[in-house]
Amino acid sequence: MLHAVKRIPQGQGLAAVLLARAATLTLDWDLRQKSRFDGRDSEGRQVGVFLPRGTLVRGGDVLVTQDGALLRVVAAPQPVLKVTPC
Repeated sequence: MLHAVKRIPQGQGLAAVLLARAATLTLDWDLRQKSRFDGRDSEGRQVGVFLPRGTLVRGGDVLVTQDGALLRVVAAPQPVLKVTPC
């Protein structure tokens, strides 16, 4: 199991080539609000995320694992409720 312990907001400072080659981790809204959770990346590897408490993960962020691998976070599509006045 990979352990992601660091978050780089929106992949700032990373080359576009590195971001394009990074595996993806697709997360829904509920999981992105937690700082500790398990998931599976696009290559089928099990990933345990252990970020400092209170850390929010957003789509486009990059997680760095203990062995230096990069995981690009993708926000999972979810249904949206549209409310309009009568």
